[in-house]
Amino acid sequence: MREKKDTPNDKFTSALEAINNLLLPELDAIFTGGWSAALAANSEIKIRPISLRTGPFHSHLVPLLKDLAALLAGTYRRYFKLALAHPQQTGRDPHEWALHQLEAAVSVTLEWIRNWYMLACDGSNQYMQPVGSVPFQPGQTVSMSIPLKPPEIASPESWRAPAWLFAVGLVVGIGPLKTKNVPPRDSEEKLSAAHTRLLLKGARRVFLWKLGAEIETVRNEEIAAAGAIPAEPVSAERRERKSRQPKGFEGLPQKELDLSRYMVNLTEKQRAAFSLKYEYGLGLEEIASRMNLNRKTAYEHIEAANKKVGQLRSKEKRQANRAKSNSDE
Repeated sequence: MREKKDTPNDKFTSALEAINNLLLPELDAIFTGGWSAALAANSEIKIRPISLRTGPFHSHLVPLLKDLAALLAGTYRRYFKLALAHPQQTGRDPHEWALHQLEAAVSVTLEWIRNWYMLACDGSNQYMQPVGSVPFQPGQTVSMSIPLKPPEIASPESWRAPAWLFAVGLVVGIGPLKTKNVPPRDSEEKLSAAHTRLLLKGARRVFLWKLGAEIETVRNEEIAAAGAIPAEPVSAERRERKSRQPKGFEGLPQKELDLSRYMVNLTEKQRAAFSLKYEYGLGLEEIASRMNLNRKTAYEHIEAANKKVGQLRSKEKRQANRAKSNSDE
């Protein structure tokens, strides 16, 4: 019996699964250890004067963010190397493909950061809730009743950060803004919903800056390392298959939507990319193929079109609101 050989698709699928299997337990380990660090931070915060509370908060958080950025950047490296080795399965842009694979893990991490803030500041969040406390008595056994109805915990949307945590500056990711309605930082007051969102947005932005810098370093290292590897020859079969791929709007069914009235100010390529995506519902890979572009360039045309269309729609909305106001008068 002849032994079956693994196909390129089999190897690619197995490698992708292995990368994900390596990421998940490592990410979970940091998250789990992070809850303990948040509770430790909360214990220190409770006994510190208000002016000194940011110290233990950041001393526990910063190492965790560093570990998370390193883990995600390392996983990006694995995805990027896999994309370089299997261009047929991942497309022309290994960087974009690797980032796409990493999106879910980054999204979960950003949500975890928000919940870490809640646990470190309040001692509870939607995943961890205190049920009580007992005094420590060496050598003695103690018991504690567990309440049948746990205390109500603020949802992530309704949570308010303490005023002492608020800061303005590029280091914390919050740029210049009006602060006249922010409570004094030396008080026990809570921030408003808007300033809490701003604070958490700044935290996420700082983390993404750090992660982006590490990913850029990894990308440059891998591109430099791959420069010495001979390019994969393009077979006659691949060239013929590529030449048979439909171009432009060739062979497409009827439009799902008609958005032509929004495309008057778009360039020819922006109009084509926007139409293929939103009127015909095609994915980025097929749009790039039909327009004979790489995925990055096709994406840039779509984004540029989105910006122009958004401006036009905003203008129409303003005009409609003014017309309504005039008619009401």
